[in-house]
Amino acid sequence: MRKHRTVEEEGLNLVPIMNLVTILIPFLLMSAQFVSLAVIDSTLPAITVEVTQEKEDPEEKLNLSILITPNGFTLTGADKVLPPDSETDGPRIPCLDAGCRSPESYDYHALTERLKKVKDRYESEENVIFVPDGGVPYEVLVLTMDAARDDQEDKDDQGKARTLFPYVVIAAGVQ
Repeated sequence: MRKHRTVEEEGLNLVPIMNLVTILIPFLLMSAQFVSLAVIDSTLPAITVEVTQEKEDPEEKLNLSILITPNGFTLTGADKVLPPDSETDGPRIPCLDAGCRSPESYDYHALTERLKKVKDRYESEENVIFVPDGGVPYEVLVLTMDAARDDQEDKDDQGKARTLFPYVVIAAGVQ
């Protein structure tokens, strides 16, 4: 007679998989790169129709706009015309070289100087509207925000830069 061999079934061995998970999870956590982003608060203009009556405002409002084009910057005021500081100063700030081939060729220092003069005249203004041209690189937009927000050369006793126009609104570009 034939002997029957009985085979006992063994349970599933999970030890190798648990070892793999135990090693793999800390490795993945250590190799993960945590991303931190710097954010500049800005708002887009709302599309609304306002029906208001003209009121006599004792304080002048400017609604400052900076047009960013491949030829340089142009400063405008929606409610008031920006007066030139001299016969040669107009609302335009041309690039340092012809054609503004790179972000470094824009004259950010002259923009900050002109914005300081505007801030001295309209002290309560804190908003600035950027109107970038479609072909302007993103880096130019960020460097223009930096130039319009703070004057790094004019610092107080604590070493804090003078705030010019901290609230930035980005409008549709010029085509």
